[in-house]
Amino acid sequence: MTVNEPLNFMPLDLDTFAGSERFMAGTRLGAAFSQGIRAYLRAAYSDAIEHFKAALIAAYVEGEEQAQIFDRERAIIYLYIGNALAFQDDWDGALREYLEAVQTDPQLAEAHYNLGVAFAARGQLDRAIAAFKESLEHNPMLYEAHFSLGRCYQRLDDAGRAYIHYDQACGARPQAAEPRYYMGLMHQAHGAYELAQRCFTEALRVEPTFVSPQVQDEVLVTRSEEQVAQWYYRLSQDLKQQGYEEEAERIYRALLQWRPHEYHARYLLGNLLARARRLDRALEEYTCIPPQDRHYVDARIRTSAILKLQRRLREAYEVLFNCAKLHPGNGKLFLNMGKLLYDIGKHTPATRAFERAVQLLPRDPQAHYLLGFMYNAIGREGWALAAWRKAVELAPDAHSLRYDLGYMYMRRERHDLAAREFEHVLQYWPEDIETNFMLGVCYKELTDPARAIPLFEKVLRRNPGHTQSLYYLGAAYLQIGNVSLGKAYLRRYDHLQRQGGPAAGPASSTLAQQARAQGLRLIGQR
Repeated sequence: MTVNEPLNFMPLDLDTFAGSERFMAGTRLGAAFSQGIRAYLRAAYSDAIEHFKAALIAAYVEGEEQAQIFDRERAIIYLYIGNALAFQDDWDGALREYLEAVQTDPQLAEAHYNLGVAFAARGQLDRAIAAFKESLEHNPMLYEAHFSLGRCYQRLDDAGRAYIHYDQACGARPQAAEPRYYMGLMHQAHGAYELAQRCFTEALRVEPTFVSPQVQDEVLVTRSEEQVAQWYYRLSQDLKQQGYEEEAERIYRALLQWRPHEYHARYLLGNLLARARRLDRALEEYTCIPPQDRHYVDARIRTSAILKLQRRLREAYEVLFNCAKLHPGNGKLFLNMGKLLYDIGKHTPATRAFERAVQLLPRDPQAHYLLGFMYNAIGREGWALAAWRKAVELAPDAHSLRYDLGYMYMRRERHDLAAREFEHVLQYWPEDIETNFMLGVCYKELTDPARAIPLFEKVLRRNPGHTQSLYYLGAAYLQIGNVSLGKAYLRRYDHLQRQGGPAAGPASSTLAQQARAQGLRLIGQR
């Protein structure tokens, strides 16, 4: 289909007689309506319009109860007037009547659909799409709306949405050939002839008498294999973005059936299967990627991650180790090897792996952070401090890391440097209790009780049983000369201590703990 092909959608009729018998007999309204229907059915559209308008007038002027009509029935009459105008190519007039119909009965799906037809006929595709979508809100299985949306999106070259609505049209009317035919045209236009032929064959299978419409430029398009492959990738990506992962998988598999050595597709298919927790199938796809392919290392890393999820830690490590022998200059391998060695409990080899990762990835903040984490775990605090400073330099917004760096400064009694880090963290996590507490402690140690007091008070508002805050707050008030308030907080502290309350003191921040629980990944996505 070319962009110049007209979108010839047909307005929908309705079975107006069902439920309308009460105003069909013995009234001017009924007589005018029945005359209008008879004229409409014999294609005398001008006469039909006059009779339908007479029926609307009669509904207002007649007083009999049987002549009263509901909004649904009035909307149907507007819809038929619009159809009669549309069949005479008066789309402006039809549009006005369809608007009356949807305003009279906003729940009438067919009226919204016909409104979309009118917009499409006037070339207003955005408004047509909106109207078709509205019709589906009221009737999700309306075949015509799905098919028309597919045509509109195909015209706009939005392959993913076109594909989905054609597929849903097939679901709403399994014996319909037309959506399959247009899906075939869409594939054919991008050179994907095998997919196109499948669609054309399926169209004739479900509807053997189907005659394809006359479409401009319905000729084979000459494209390179790479251009055709890009169509498969683009369509799959569009489908994934809209949440149709099963359809995306189908397209990837079609591409691989055509080009089995399209390893990029295997890698993406493996990722898709892994996200769907179809881990064994994902492993099968990753295993097919050979060492010389550019996706090999990433596929090995993801294979290792799956094995780790399956608690096969040593196998996961062996995958990375063997890959590193082939690619000794890949820092990501050593980064992931270090994480696995830490999980296995081998801290010294994990440290060496992170040291190698930092050599290969000198600008990677996560590598520096993890190296610092391991230095801290094996008791080399000075080295950990240097590694974390470098990580913060590379990733200034790594707020969890700043907390840990501040905590390390406090342990070394550099309260001025610690305060600077905690202040930065509070700009982004103002409600984190432990960061407020730690900054208050820094100010206390720097003999600045006026700045410490509001921080301790904030901690106590969130956690009244935070005993260390009670103690430090009492001491701070004594420092500034407010003896009565200071003694009151200290008495409260003593009371809680006698009751055996837990002493809350310095610890890793709640948010930092959460981040570490997610695989030590305190560095945000870059």
